[in-house]
Amino acid sequence: MAGKNWIFLSLLFIAGWLCMGSCLAQNNTTAYGVLDVAGEMGLTEFSELAESIGLASTLDNQGVLLIGPGSFVIFAPSDEAFAAVDDADMNALMDNQTELRRVLSYHVVWNSGYFEDISDLQSAMTLQGENLSINRTNGLQVNGANVTGSTKYDNGIIYVIDRVLMPKKSSMAGAAEAAKELGAKDFASAIVAEGLEERLNGQGLMGITTLAEGPFTVFAPSDGAFDASRSTIDAVKKRDMGMTDLLSYHMIEAKDLVNMTESGSVKSLLGESLAINSSTGYVGTARVSGSERYDNGIIYLIDQVLMPISLSM
Repeated sequence: MAGKNWIFLSLLFIAGWLCMGSCLAQNNTTAYGVLDVAGEMGLTEFSELAESIGLASTLDNQGVLLIGPGSFVIFAPSDEAFAAVDDADMNALMDNQTELRRVLSYHVVWNSGYFEDISDLQSAMTLQGENLSINRTNGLQVNGANVTGSTKYDNGIIYVIDRVLMPKKSSMAGAAEAAKELGAKDFASAIVAEGLEERLNGQGLMGITTLAEGPFTVFAPSDGAFDASRSTIDAVKKRDMGMTDLLSYHMIEAKDLVNMTESGSVKSLLGESLAINSSTGYVGTARVSGSERYDNGIIYLIDQVLMPISLSM
């Protein structure tokens, strides 16, 4: 009887270890999102504000295709830092989501593989469009605010800072500005000239917020790619809506990337399909060489102008 009891207890012990291992394995595969980390760090105010304007989903990369390395660096003000903001200023932020998004986006940097550690830089461009000054003479500081702690999450790292940072500009970084930063100035000028910038920026038809779209994933040909296709582009411009159609073929609503077919094709804003291979970093026959976040999506720099079938016939 004693031998049977020993065997029974041994089986219970083994079963317990197996159950613990299973639980650990499940925990290791659980998504560790920005709100999870912010909650653990006691960043209640930042969490609530980021979630209220939909910024948390962006910081978790939900619905946006990533080709190649990319992550976020977030400088999140502590609850004490938010409490130190003047009540009138804080109430004004709470009543204006556009302004709130502008301020919070000023605390976020997108890293497409440009740096390994942000403390190695002297400045970095934020999603809002302005640069943050970085100093590590007396500990890591951002625009004079002190970094008091940090924790990594699935899509980046959060640094806690002791002051809320305020940008100077009154506008968010838009698609055209992000394209210029990447080296796609011709593409940036084209989307402005064809009236596509407002749509990409999520401003909505005729400025009506409820008609806003996005986020968008945009494939912007480099200036070199535009120059190499100059004769083709000139011919496209002669066709009715030709340039608008060409540019629209380089744009995708991010939600469509979630439902990619087995062949890896997605529907562009033009309506024609684009073949995407996220493992090799190719869109059709064009290679992705860089990326830049903007307020309503992400722009990838590619080395060729993509030509839709409807324009090539």
